[in-house]
Amino acid sequence: MKVYEQPYTIPGISVRREGDELRIVLEAVAPSDYQLYIGGKPDAKSISQLAAKSRNGVFHLTLPAENGPYYFMIKAENFQTNIFSERVLQLKEAINVRDMGGYETEDGKFVKWGLLYRGDQLSKLVPEDITMLERIGITTLVDYRSDHECTINPNKKIGTVKNLLHCDPQSSFSEAAANAIDLHSENVKLVTSLENGEVEEKYLNGKGEKVILSYRDLVTAEIAKKAYGQFLHACADPDKLPLLHHCRGGKDRTGFGSMLILLLLGVKREQIIEDYILTGIIREDRNQLKYEQYRELTSNQNYLDYLMAMIETRREYIEASMDCIYELYDSVEDYMIRHFELTKERIDAMKEIYLEEGSAGWDR
Repeated sequence: MKVYEQPYTIPGISVRREGDELRIVLEAVAPSDYQLYIGGKPDAKSISQLAAKSRNGVFHLTLPAENGPYYFMIKAENFQTNIFSERVLQLKEAINVRDMGGYETEDGKFVKWGLLYRGDQLSKLVPEDITMLERIGITTLVDYRSDHECTINPNKKIGTVKNLLHCDPQSSFSEAAANAIDLHSENVKLVTSLENGEVEEKYLNGKGEKVILSYRDLVTAEIAKKAYGQFLHACADPDKLPLLHHCRGGKDRTGFGSMLILLLLGVKREQIIEDYILTGIIREDRNQLKYEQYRELTSNQNYLDYLMAMIETRREYIEASMDCIYELYDSVEDYMIRHFELTKERIDAMKEIYLEEGSAGWDR
């Protein structure tokens, strides 16, 4: 049975799932009478059921994955944590759908859980997956995929969804799938394009320079401005929450959108990077499989290095976007106002919606 280390919950907390067994550890604490509370909704009033006690901050629970998500708080005398949960939803047929809550801002606040989700393709969801997303109450889906991608792999219907937004930034990341009907044909098209000289030779290495250029381009491209502007304005509407934004793999188009909303909320730069590179951790096995598939089509190592650079999740990729914003604008707020036509008042209102104070006694 696969052991799943849930990454990046909140500082000082680790969560490990093995099947239906959950191990939660409050790290580096002195012995005390710690109590773990659980609930089905991400608000303190709902997290009221005492699930376990511990002197050393280590808790063992049996919680069926398909009945999640679960939300937790740990309390002791003069101490309590913020709300936390398993970051990655335990769906059977989508591996990269995750809650964007729990990240810390520069001024010590935390993003609330249960409001904003990012994900990969939703075309293969099984009934249990759909039930979980409906239990969460997903109200809005933002789909960054191209018309072609949506046609060949349409999303499954989620009963709670009232708003479907098609926000295709027409980035280079979707070009490979433009005329492909399946993964094999897409791989063939990628390799053929390299053999035909459609990619400049200077990029045919493992440096990822073309990816970096693509991430910088998303900052200023007009079509991307329209797509991500729709996304951000949807995020600003409390009636559209909870919201799930996604593309096919949940890496590039969704990664850029996630960076935008976390930047707007003032999340620490390193945590924005961690949120981005998590896709690479989740998709490590799949990336290795893709590498083997590429090797069946070409033995040219420069091609292989280039192709792997395209699917990897390197911190310098998302840093390229952030750095470009700071090069062109006075501040993140300046970028959001001038580029996406958000007002300062609306940005402040979004922070009120998405952020909460750190709990008393929680100073990691």
